[in-house]
Amino acid sequence: MGKIYGVALIGCGQMGAAHLENIYYKDNVNIRCVCDIDAEKAQVFMKKFNAERMETDVDRCLEDEQIDIVICATYPSTHLEIVRKCLEKKKHVICEKPITTNLADGKEFVRLVKSHPESKVLIGHILRHNHTYQTAAKMIQEGAIGKPVIFRMAQNHHTMNWSRYLELIKETSPIIDCGVHYIDVMQWFTGEKIIHVDGIGQRTEHDVPEDKYNYGLITVRLSGGSVGYYEAGWSNTMSSDNLKEFVGPRGSLKIIFRKDRQTHQEEGDLIEYYKYPEKTYEMINITGKRKPTDAQFDHLINMIENGAQATPTIDEVFNSFQLAIIADENIRREKEFFIEKKDV
Repeated sequence: MGKIYGVALIGCGQMGAAHLENIYYKDNVNIRCVCDIDAEKAQVFMKKFNAERMETDVDRCLEDEQIDIVICATYPSTHLEIVRKCLEKKKHVICEKPITTNLADGKEFVRLVKSHPESKVLIGHILRHNHTYQTAAKMIQEGAIGKPVIFRMAQNHHTMNWSRYLELIKETSPIIDCGVHYIDVMQWFTGEKIIHVDGIGQRTEHDVPEDKYNYGLITVRLSGGSVGYYEAGWSNTMSSDNLKEFVGPRGSLKIIFRKDRQTHQEEGDLIEYYKYPEKTYEMINITGKRKPTDAQFDHLINMIENGAQATPTIDEVFNSFQLAIIADENIRREKEFFIEKKDV
């Protein structure tokens, strides 16, 4: 058996659970510590994932010399300082996206990562490790639908836990939080660079701060002529939507996750491939997890043991983050967010 890695999780929330649920059974993983400022959450995670101990303080968590890998699944505003402390302690890191909440901190995040080559850092762009997205990327790169590509993408949430989303909106916007994934997807799938980005946004909930918004749509133009949009809304009144369609002159691909299939969910995800001018459809079933945090973890191990490159690289991560920040700034600058002043 190879090396067993001591793992610590910082942030015992939804994404923290998604990470541990997929790795705690691995033979090369020993969950040393779970950490959260909420002691009750940390206690639950310690029991659920058989962690050796729990902490409410990051510094105490990182004192353990047997911790090799830290998974940072906290709010974006805390990422920079947590990662700084991890690198000072020579830990390897998986950090959730977005890397920070503003451009200056994002630049410092990248500087830190590059100044500590002894520690491997992988940012949680989980779609890069998703087999369905990998398959779609390969098909587009090999010319299945031709170029230029039109990206039609939306991920809207009808929120059943509004307080959770509201806290995240106070940190960042839906366009930054989720948009970094899909900005990366457009460049990854095509090999093109985004040369223009813009957007619109609106607040439809009274308790969203006046300088924030809970609905955004960004438009993108790429260097090879491809274009796209990404729509993200978190709302008590918006219906949930998960559209991922890629259209070219020779056909189109549509990703339909297993959970969204009307039939044959046991076959996994579906890529609906329309071929033109044949005017025929091909249904491609893909088995795999929607959030393959185990595959992402395995990639970090490959970086540690074999010197593999991060996927995406830290420069690609920063590029997507910077473009999302620009889109967000355009939305804020050009739109006065209005909501009717009346009691609800």
